[in-house]
Amino acid sequence: MSTQFQYVQSYAAMVRAYLAAFPEDEAVARSVGGDFEHFGVLEHSILRQFGLKPTSSVIDVGCGSGRLTSQLTRYPKLSYLGLDVVPELLDYNRRKAARPDFKLELIAGNSIPAPDASADFVTYFSVFTHLLHEESYAYLEQTHRVLKPGGRVIFSFFEFAVEGLWGVFEGNVDWVRKRSFLGHINVFMHAADLRIWARRLGFKVIAFKRGDLPAIKVTEATATEKVQVGLHMLGQSFCVLEKPRPGEAAS
Repeated sequence: MSTQFQYVQSYAAMVRAYLAAFPEDEAVARSVGGDFEHFGVLEHSILRQFGLKPTSSVIDVGCGSGRLTSQLTRYPKLSYLGLDVVPELLDYNRRKAARPDFKLELIAGNSIPAPDASADFVTYFSVFTHLLHEESYAYLEQTHRVLKPGGRVIFSFFEFAVEGLWGVFEGNVDWVRKRSFLGHINVFMHAADLRIWARRLGFKVIAFKRGDLPAIKVTEATATEKVQVGLHMLGQSFCVLEKPRPGEAAS
């Protein structure tokens, strides 16, 4: 059994520590690890690139402070359920990002509080990067249940093949060497292993995109003054899986 987990702080505790030390907007930015608008535009663009429609039903697991939430408010007929484990982030999302008809819920464990075959998209941006593989797999089991046939799940992940992420892994190694305190764990995955998961879970593989390649198409429909039209990199790799329609085979 690993001796390291005693040095891991819960994500909720880390967020509260930031909120106690910094102004709210800065604390939230530090908690979610990046620029609010920039990553919101990229996440929205990925969804559009892989089939988002103005009437889609979206479940955003790990919605946090509302980076994606805020971008999706432009679709009046879109259904949105945002889930997170940190009440302070959900409160921030409600006040600064979400629309009144959007649903935001606090969750625990690895379940998704939604009916079977009810969602067109389920997203996990910067979620599986901080979970045990078994937890991520359990979430994908739930995802298969809640997706409609033809529905898609999109998730980002740390990939060893992406040279720019090697520093994250070196940080993990330093944490082990020093037995130092860690805000949260950083977990790496291999695309080949995720293909095995997809087959076991009954998904079709639609796409794998490396985080160091400009694979995200920001269009006039998703661009903002700050994030221009063109091809962009996410930093983390991302995967798109689809729940097969009746008669289709998983891959």
